[in-house]
Amino acid sequence: MTLLLEPQGDPNIDSVWTWFEFQIALISQSRSDVLRSISPCRSPVGAALRSHEARFFGFTQTEVEEFFEAQRGELELLTMFELLATTEAILRIEVKARVTARKKDPLSRRFRELARGGGDRIRLDEDILGAMKEDGVSANIIAAFRGALKLRHWLAHGRHWHPKLGRGYAPSDVFDISRALIQSIPA
Repeated sequence: MTLLLEPQGDPNIDSVWTWFEFQIALISQSRSDVLRSISPCRSPVGAALRSHEARFFGFTQTEVEEFFEAQRGELELLTMFELLATTEAILRIEVKARVTARKKDPLSRRFRELARGGGDRIRLDEDILGAMKEDGVSANIIAAFRGALKLRHWLAHGRHWHPKLGRGYAPSDVFDISRALIQSIPA
């Protein structure tokens, strides 16, 4: 299946979170189904394994648990990446809307200056977040998101080095950091 790739006009971290919760439930259900299908109580003769369960034939319970734990780990990394990318999209759409509308508030003026100087090359960290910080968005909120951007860079570039993140992240942490930043955008 080839997907039609079109811009999303209204990216939303809540929809990313809903997708994540749904996927976690699917992994949990599949794990339970597989563990039930390989249980010693179940007779392999005449017991029809579904195709996704058949791949686990001969696995121990520990091997199944490790497999599903790895799946959950990958889903969590992918979700954190998607949350950060969606937050960036929201910020870039906000910049474009303020520039296009020629709003007069201080943040919109800063964004227009950036657009005149950099056009499509407005940087997220230095330019957008810098302008928001200058406009009074909490330094803690900006710093938390900047820290999470290190995670995004590591995820986006193939995870081939040991990242120096300064802290550990779970999907809920990234969701909370992203939500705080989005909610702090001045009206």
